[in-house]
Order: sequence, then structure tokens, then C-alpha cells
Amino acid sequence: MASLLKASSTTLVTTVLITVIGFFTSIITARILGPEGRGLLSGALLIATLAGNAAIFGLANTFVYHQGAEKGFNYKIFFVFSLLFIAFLAACFAYFGLQLSSETQLHQQLYLIVLMAIVSGGYSYFNALSQLNHELRFFNAMRFGLVAGNLLLIAVIILSFESMSFVQILIAQIVVSGFLMLCGILWARKNTIWLNHHRSHSNATWQDMLGYGIKHHGTVMLSILLVNFDKLALLKMGTIVEYGFYALAFTTSRLIGAVQEATSTALYAKFAGKDIEQLSTSVNQVFRVTFIPMLTLAAIGAAISPWFIPFIYGEAFSSMTIPFAILLFECVIGGASWTLAQRFNAGGRPGLVFFRQFISVIPVLLTLPFLPHDNITIYLSGLMLLGAILRLSVTLGIYPYVLKEPTPKLLPNKADIQLALNFINVNTSR
Repeated sequence: MASLLKASSTTLVTTVLITVIGFFTSIITARILGPEGRGLLSGALLIATLAGNAAIFGLANTFVYHQGAEKGFNYKIFFVFSLLFIAFLAACFAYFGLQLSSETQLHQQLYLIVLMAIVSGGYSYFNALSQLNHELRFFNAMRFGLVAGNLLLIAVIILSFESMSFVQILIAQIVVSGFLMLCGILWARKNTIWLNHHRSHSNATWQDMLGYGIKHHGTVMLSILLVNFDKLALLKMGTIVEYGFYALAFTTSRLIGAVQEATSTALYAKFAGKDIEQLSTSVNQVFRVTFIPMLTLAAIGAAISPWFIPFIYGEAFSSMTIPFAILLFECVIGGASWTLAQRFNAGGRPGLVFFRQFISVIPVLLTLPFLPHDNITIYLSGLMLLGAILRLSVTLGIYPYVLKEPTPKLLPNKADIQLALNFINVNTSR
């Protein structure tokens, strides 16, 4: 638990820095570009990043899992194959994904969006692969480098040009993601991540590697769909201005998920392919420590949102207030569900995560075509919240009925409170 606490605290500190920088960047771009320009930038980045993430195909996670399980395999060839496969697939997904929107200004930037998808896929691959290091040093460096690099280049653009467009910011993000992808290749080479430094208990096959990756990817694709179906639908059904409002509301609401994101990442990095009993204990404890406190914080954030949003972004963005308030609760409930899901992912059973994603996505997708176009951003936010509640409910049900383990409790006990205090002490004593 001590090493998990250390990794979590380091990741949390990094996440807080990333959140602050990202939030500041969002304020700058929103105020300079306005609703339409912010919508164009968000639309381009949505298509590119989704294409990049969809192209990963679980190749990094299967690498991490089988290395953690000390399986023998030619990981170097698999590493090269993964990079080439992701680049090709990301380009294809970006091209076809762009057809979702009829916005002319987005179609004019086809080549930039495809290039952004390729470097985004490479960045995401190394971001996941860096979890080979249990202390998550390179993982945190990559995440910090992305937001800090984006902010730095935006500052350069502001100082160099009289006006700023979404195209300039898109090019800046391509440069930053491409540089970090190159850093990932150098990191992999320096640490010879393809070498198995432990005596292999057995060998993995290509079928094993790709099989785990595909199962994990099925879960990831459903997660991507659940987290982004609202934005994809709005990109197709709404105006680019409506999309700009909603995308900013979604991005801002993610501020509250820093703690859950950090602990979930640390859980997977620490226990992937290892001790199941300790994994189960740690997952349950992290869930109890984070869920209710973050839910309370979401309620406070929702209450002050009518004053917070106009103050930060300007009166032009006031219509994103209600979606923002709803999405705060969705972020916390979804984060709690993902924390519990690490029991399945790190325990070598990503199929269970796929099952809970699949069950929860059906009613959400069936409801989508019947949404009214008036106030569609509010209804989409509600559907997102419904999906998060369904995922958490199904995940809690899997424990007694599939894993034959007790249903995780919601309220923390004395040991959990002590863990939280230790966690705070670790971060405040730095």
C-alpha cells in the first residue's frame, strides 16, 4: 500500500498541475476564439484524439500486462508493429470520422486533422505503455509535457500574431504531441522496455498478446463511445457554436476527476498481472476513500456554477452552466465506476469491463434518437449521467454474482480515513 500511495500521490500532484494549466489554457482559448472558434477547435481535436485513441487497439495495455505477468515474448517486434499499426489506423479513422460533420472549415483542415490523429495515437500509446514503470515517472512527465507545451506554444502565437485562429492552435498541438511521441520512442529505447528482466514462467504467443489487447480495446471503445457519444451526436445534430459551449462544459467538469484518475492509474500500474487479493483490497479501499467526498464536492460545484461559469469564461458562455453542473456528477460517478473496474482490468479480466460497458450503453443509445433539439446540451448531459449510474450499478453487481466477492461499501471506515490522512501528509510534506 505504501508504494501505491507514493505512486498515487505523485500522479495526483501531476494531475493537479495539469488540471490548472489545462484550465488556464481553456480560459485563454475560449476568450480569444469565442464560441464559434472554440467549437471549431474542439471539433477538430475531438475527431483527431478519438481516432488516435481508437487506433491503439489495446496494444500498450497487453504489453504492460504480459510484461507484468513475466511472460516471455519478442516484445521488440511487437513494439515496432504497434507503432506502425496505430499510425495507419489513426489516419483512416480520422478521415472517416471527419465525415460526421458538415462544417466546411473543418473539412478544409483534413490533412492537419489526420496528422493530429497520428501523433495523438502515438502519444496515447506511450502514455499507456509508460505504466510499465510502477512509479509512473515518465507517465507523469508525458502528461505534464502535453499541457505545458500546448500553453507555451499558444503564448508564442499570441505574442507573434495580431489575431489567433483555431488552425494555429491545432498546428501547435500537433508539434507538441509529435515531440512527445519522439520522446516516448527515446524513452523506450533507453530503458529497453522490450527486454524481460525476470525469468519467464511461460511464454506468450501473438494470439495471447492480440487477444488480451482486443478484449481490452473492446472495453476502451465502449468507454470512448460512452464518454463521447454526446459530443459526437452534437457535432452531427447541433451547430458548431452549440458544440463549443458543450465541449467547454465537459472539459471544465473534468477538473473534479483528478483524484479518481490518479488513483485508478496507480492501481493498474501497481497490480497489473500480479496479486489478486491485494488488488481487490486496494481497489475497494480507494473506492471508499474517494467516492462520497468527491460526490459532495460535485454538489458544491454545481451549486456555484451559475456564478462560476460567466465569471471565468464570460457572459457569452452562460448557457453551458446547467450542462456543466450535471456533468460534474457524471464525472465523479463515472470515475468511481472506473476505479472499481481496475479489479477486472489489472486482474486480467478485461472482458468483465466490456460486459458492464455494453450493458450500460444499450439504453443510452436507444434513447439518443428521441432527444428534442431544443436544449439538447442539457438532455445530452442527462444521458451521460444516466450512463455513468448504469455503469456503476452493473459494476457493483458483478462483485457478488461473478467474482463471488462482497459488494464494495460506499462509506469509508477508520482505516480508510487514516489512509486519506496519510495521502494528504505525503503530498503536503513534499
